[in-house]
Amino acid sequence: MKRSTKSGLRFAAVATAAALMVTTMSACSSSNNANKDFNIWWYDKDTAMAATWNDALTEFKANHPDIKVNFQQKTFDQINKTGSTLLDSDKAPDLAEWNKGNGTAGNASKAGLLTDLTDYAKQYGWDTKIPASGQLVGRYTDGLMGKGTLYAIPTYGEYVGWFYNKDVFAKYNLSVPTTVDELESVLAALKAKGVTPIALGGGDYQIVHMEYALAVSKANQQWVKDFQFFEHPVDFNGPEWTYAVDTITRWQKAGYFGPNVSGVKADEAVASFEKGKYPMMLGGTWLDQDIDAKAKFNWDKFANPGSGIAEGSAGNVWVIPSRSKQKDLAAEFIELTLSKKYQNELGTKGGLPLLADASAIKGALAVKTNKVFSQIVAADGLGMYPDWPVAGYYDILLKAGVQLLSDGDKAAYIKTTGDFYNQNKPQQ
Repeated sequence: MKRSTKSGLRFAAVATAAALMVTTMSACSSSNNANKDFNIWWYDKDTAMAATWNDALTEFKANHPDIKVNFQQKTFDQINKTGSTLLDSDKAPDLAEWNKGNGTAGNASKAGLLTDLTDYAKQYGWDTKIPASGQLVGRYTDGLMGKGTLYAIPTYGEYVGWFYNKDVFAKYNLSVPTTVDELESVLAALKAKGVTPIALGGGDYQIVHMEYALAVSKANQQWVKDFQFFEHPVDFNGPEWTYAVDTITRWQKAGYFGPNVSGVKADEAVASFEKGKYPMMLGGTWLDQDIDAKAKFNWDKFANPGSGIAEGSAGNVWVIPSRSKQKDLAAEFIELTLSKKYQNELGTKGGLPLLADASAIKGALAVKTNKVFSQIVAADGLGMYPDWPVAGYYDILLKAGVQLLSDGDKAAYIKTTGDFYNQNKPQQ
């Protein structure tokens, strides 16, 4: 999805794994410190993750003065296009940031190019301290993400939640909603005051986020696994998707969206919120810094009320290649980036750490976004993104969402999205 490409559509980009099958080495038996070299790659640059990992690497070097640490700055495209080939060569690093998803980490794991991290996970407690919904991006079976062997470890995440104008809420004495009923009351109260509540890019990716955010607000993690990873059939006439389409059409009829919403682009909706035209907007954490820079009012965020599950996921991942000569050191560095020290630093720098202490995170923007994320993680509430399960699904969800806003035909939406999903998912 636009703006969420780093999470959703990157997952669908299929990289060619021109790799030979190699035997996966056991996790904890292959480090060779006599080599005196440790090679590490990542592609994050000018981000909270890159800054934090760089600090962790400085400490790592100090802890191992006898080891020569060789860092290489990569790009996302390098990993996406040629990553698997590099893993199956003598140029493979000991540790690397990798792209989550079937076409990248999935392909590499299926080709035997990644180390099974099960033993390290038990040694360091990753299998218990990282929430199960966060581990999904690191588990693969036959190259399919979501369950099976742990080949990759995330350290951060992202989510979709509500942005709101605190000044407008204060003016009308409105409290932040924590339940579905309270959210409905806030929307009704704003409309009664002559205020159109929600900025929505109904002709763009925001309607797709709205569809899925409402669906998972009525879901549990088993439903997410069924939808994302095909554990069981998904009933598109069940309460999750029907609630989503019922709510969107009802909110539109109530006047909670702006005029001609089906033709509004996401950038227009964001700009309208930033200018104070609408007091609420459902959006992702990739918008945080832009809104913080441009909004001239007091703003904050809250999680979408309901089941506790939110649209979002863990971020991209650390992997230890099978050809790594320093597996123990690689696992040690992963653990360092998961320590409270660097998780808290990641949060303070503006990232969304999986294991930080919320009370230790400093900075107004960091506190705003992390307090919501910590609630979601504590509830094991990461619900992934709707376009992940089947290739081409984003286009279908967008087209169906625009049509729903145009004609209100809920049955057509359910049929269109359900038929495409069922026809294109892996057949058991």
